[in-house]
Amino acid sequence: MTSFGNTLATLLVAVSTVGGSPGVSPVRVNEIALGTAGFVELRNTGSAAADIGGWTIETCEDGIMRILATIPPNTVLPAGEYFVVVGSEFSGTMPPGLLVDAVHGAGVITRNRTGAHIDSIGLSSHSPCREDDPATPCADSSLGRDTASRDTNRNSTDFTCQIPSPGENNP
Repeated sequence: MTSFGNTLATLLVAVSTVGGSPGVSPVRVNEIALGTAGFVELRNTGSAAADIGGWTIETCEDGIMRILATIPPNTVLPAGEYFVVVGSEFSGTMPPGLLVDAVHGAGVITRNRTGAHIDSIGLSSHSPCREDDPATPCADSSLGRDTASRDTNRNSTDFTCQIPSPGENNP
């Protein structure tokens, strides 16, 4: 992978604008792995393209939320497709997305351009990112949803340990 420097996020894809309703979205946090080689994968589970331009992905660390990345304006996620934020030491094939220094913390939350909470995953009972019970962290693997990206708003049910597959269907 080519070095992109120490910028917070480098645009790797830009596409045209499609309208969407604030706070209502079929886009899910679909898979996550922490660290400098980690990633956050978003998936559009809907049947139409979703405008995710201006959305933020925030990390939850020590009870504080910090912006990890802001998705560039006019970024559209086609139906069934993925958008991935990867850490600087990510070594896989780079799917469409952004590059950041690292994915740290005890979870992430996505917010649309108006700041509405879209989806999140928390990895501890103290994480402000969690939905109901937290997901159980995995050693040397990622946490991901099932192949249909089902969302029950219970992180402990929705996410399981799996072989990392950023930008692809979860196993």
